Amino acid sequence: MSAAEQTQQAALTGLDLAAHQKQGATAEELALIERARSGDQDAFSLLVRLHQRQIYALALRMLHDSEEATEATQEVFLSAWQGLRTFRGDARFTTWLYRIAYNYCLKQIEHQRRDAATRAELAATTAREHSPASTISANHALDAERQMRETVRSEINNLPAKYRAVLILRHLQELSYEEMANIMRMPVGTVKTHLFRARALLKERLEDLERVRDEGIARAGGVRAGIEASLRGMLDRGKGSREKLEQPAQQGSE
Repeated sequence: MSAAEQTQQAALTGLDLAAHQKQGATAEELALIERARSGDQDAFSLLVRLHQRQIYALALRMLHDSEEATEATQEVFLSAWQGLRTFRGDARFTTWLYRIAYNYCLKQIEHQRRDAATRAELAATTAREHSPASTISANHALDAERQMRETVRSEINNLPAKYRAVLILRHLQELSYEEMANIMRMPVGTVKTHLFRARALLKERLEDLERVRDEGIARAGGVRAGIEASLRGMLDRGKGSREKLEQPAQQGSE
């Protein structure tokens, strides 16, 4: 949507998005909601335009794929339209939409997790079939170093869905504990506990990755040192043999 179209949209709806986000629903938005609840599709279309960026942002942060986030946004608003009559207004309309998006994305995350586990098992099987298990070299350590950032991202994505979600809602969507509790349908204390455990689990996994990387580099360095020592030993033995062979020749010439 162009800047001109966005300006025209704001003029038509009489809504200020920034004020809405900070202060909650305006009278105009409440009127749109009531019209939509009565079956007014045009009113609902205006609500979609008003909130679609927020919902897309949440879906993208949870699913990490633009196409899946776009599909999720469409599904969320379809579900919202079908269930609009159940919206009682005891929470902000934005919070209600977030709850629908959160539940939808949780299901998609579970599908992603199962697919990722299957791919990882296939990759591990292939690696075992084509690479000697005992091969440890400096190249492996360098590969581990280059892959560290990607692995860290994967660890964040592989957190249990409830922990991944609280990190996103709190630190990326910047929601309050109360809003998170409303969306996730759990007490504020439970939300805080999940957030604490999510941070601790992520820290633990990153520390484990760091330790594995350091151990791999150390083992690769030990292999290099062993090879160098063996080469030095071979050279020393070869030098000693040449000296023994040369000594009788020198004595005979005398």
